[in-house]
Amino acid sequence: MNSTNYMSNTRKPLLSNDELTQLLAVSDEIENPMPTFKKSNTHHLYMQFLEISLANKPNKSLRTLTLNEQHLLEQIAIHCETGKPLTVKEACQMRKLGSISTVHHQIHKLNDLGLIFLEVDQGDLNTKILNLSSDGLEYFKQIEDCLDKALMHQ
Repeated sequence: MNSTNYMSNTRKPLLSNDELTQLLAVSDEIENPMPTFKKSNTHHLYMQFLEISLANKPNKSLRTLTLNEQHLLEQIAIHCETGKPLTVKEACQMRKLGSISTVHHQIHKLNDLGLIFLEVDQGDLNTKILNLSSDGLEYFKQIEDCLDKALMHQ
């Protein structure tokens, strides 16, 4: 596993709430600030994204992940992005991922692959927090690049 770890509590928002409000106010004044997509366009865009992401398989270790393991990795990433990292206990409560022992197995596999790391909560030493490792962050960066390529091809 790469020794550089992702620390969710060091992330700062790019914009303050006031700046975001001002930006939204300005964007409302601009005619059609967001391009409108017809359903057929989004379908085509999504198919291009799938084609690009399958052709450029971002991380070879992900080929060995089950869909539930990949879903757990995505949930960990979403929680890290919002600044509220997922705990092992919260992950185990996600019944759609499987039984408690299955989720623990999935966590260990993601950790062994170097995509996540566990951190002990200093406020409660019995709580372990799930964070993306630098390899996990790199995986999502590569997915983002695939999405950018699909957007450029439309």
